[in-house]
Amino acid sequence: MVRSLDAAVPAPQFRVEPKFGVIVVNWKNSADTIRCLDSLGSAELPPERVVVVDNGSGDGSIDRLREWARSRGIHYNFCDPAAAYAAPSATPPRHDAHWLTLLDARVNLGFAGGNNIGLALLEREEELTHFLLLNNDALIAREFFTQIAAALERWPNAGLCIGTIFEEPRRDRVWYAGGRFVPSRALAEHNHQLPATGEPMTTDFVTGCAMVIARPVLARVGKLAPCYFPGYMEDAEYSWRVRECGYDLVYAPRAVVYHKVGTSFGARSMSPLTAYHQSRHRVFFARRNLRGMQRLTALAYMAVTKPGRAVVDALSGRPTVGWAVLRGTVAGFVTPLASC
Repeated sequence: MVRSLDAAVPAPQFRVEPKFGVIVVNWKNSADTIRCLDSLGSAELPPERVVVVDNGSGDGSIDRLREWARSRGIHYNFCDPAAAYAAPSATPPRHDAHWLTLLDARVNLGFAGGNNIGLALLEREEELTHFLLLNNDALIAREFFTQIAAALERWPNAGLCIGTIFEEPRRDRVWYAGGRFVPSRALAEHNHQLPATGEPMTTDFVTGCAMVIARPVLARVGKLAPCYFPGYMEDAEYSWRVRECGYDLVYAPRAVVYHKVGTSFGARSMSPLTAYHQSRHRVFFARRNLRGMQRLTALAYMAVTKPGRAVVDALSGRPTVGWAVLRGTVAGFVTPLASC
């Protein structure tokens, strides 16, 4: 369920303008990352800082990103992972002219790990009030930050905020218009219908594709869980944890993002890698976050249905996907919670 603001309420005047930092994680896809950065630079209310974390691409991505920055006349910092986690006294002085930081993680930290190291770097910037995790294969509309800022003003208790995400290049197709949890299936689902009004409203689930995190959330909830490596369900757990702490999750329909769906891993029906991790991480989510009958119901549901799903995939000509579903489900059950 979502609750919408009364459309008759006049738009308030901004008291404090939010200041945004952005983390973009790149892995062997510098072309999309550059398009993403171009969209950030063209925003009506540009972010104060942008950190690009290269997850050990080893394909020349860092060099191409440096060349892009030079070609745009953008001053940038370059640092390694140690700089993000160094003691504050050991941190080099910040240069205000440097809008962009390129961070070479040297290894693939996954979605959560890559974003966490970017968050560790940006949260040192005390003037930043909010942090956007943005997929590198996503583009923001020019008014994205303006609309997010308006929504945050309307919802001062917003721990997470997000806009409408359309598919790219099929911009007539809605990929995310708010989300909901189905705890009995350990499932986070996207709404695909735009709301009747463009007014901000609460939602149950915020996808990590374009997740805006309020600074107080980092202090209370912490960062993303890296056990969901390389991706899937870390955003569901984070949404769940933020709501459990009493914050609102806000969906701002007029804040628009365009996303190339399936670029990182591929669609589940075609990619064994995606099928494996989605299956494993749904079990992780249930074991780590659900309690009582919700937990038992979700685990029983996956124990019963996932083998059947694997058989269906195999009979449909996708035996590698079916095998991946089965292996991922088993891994989700047998992996010790202490290690995930």
